[in-house]
Amino acid sequence: MTIHKISYSKKDPKRANVINYSCNFNCPWCLYKIKTKPEKNCYLKVNEIKNILNKMEIDGVNFLGGEITTYPHLEELTYFTHEILGFYTKIGHTNGYISPPDFIDEIVMSIKSFSDEIHKKHTGKSNNSILKNFKNIHEKGIYIKASTVYIPDLVDAKEIEKIAKFIGDIDPKIKFHITGYIKVPDTPWRSPTYDEMINAKKVAEDYLDNVDFSFYSSSNDYDNKFSKHLAKNF
Repeated sequence: MTIHKISYSKKDPKRANVINYSCNFNCPWCLYKIKTKPEKNCYLKVNEIKNILNKMEIDGVNFLGGEITTYPHLEELTYFTHEILGFYTKIGHTNGYISPPDFIDEIVMSIKSFSDEIHKKHTGKSNNSILKNFKNIHEKGIYIKASTVYIPDLVDAKEIEKIAKFIGDIDPKIKFHITGYIKVPDTPWRSPTYDEMINAKKVAEDYLDNVDFSFYSSSNDYDNKFSKHLAKNF
């Protein structure tokens, strides 16, 4: 069992976050791996999770953490939250390698790269099933969003363009979020600059209607440029 935490958000809509620990990828840039692994006695049994969710005054449930589709009882739990309790059921993020259950309203899928060579080398898995699953999920009518981590000299603007074109060929209205890579110790890649993020956004907008980005920087250069960006666009 790998569900180790359930949190509660009072925001509208009120929702529970069911948090998993485990992943089927081996991405060297992953910040998640730096986190302390939960003690085994912290893992919740599936009936315990159901009982907790059944007692909560919420409108929705968000499944996330690590790679949630590796949780063996995900289909059972999403059936319970979606079909029995009638909650809006969302998978907060997934790498898409395993096809998710049908009992969901929304899903956010992270496409690590469009190039299968890059994907195999850095995650340990092919992305063939991921791209197929992305298209299939959309065809089922499930609300889908996409995200990609911008990593300079690896998943750069050229790779972002390939991903955006793939998504745009399915539906240009699909929302696409580009996340700036945060430097992980003992990895060769740096964090992107503000200008690189802006360029990647512009490249993706050639294929998609809804593109945004986020990244961390403590530099004054970023602060000045981001302030100008906000003033210009909002």
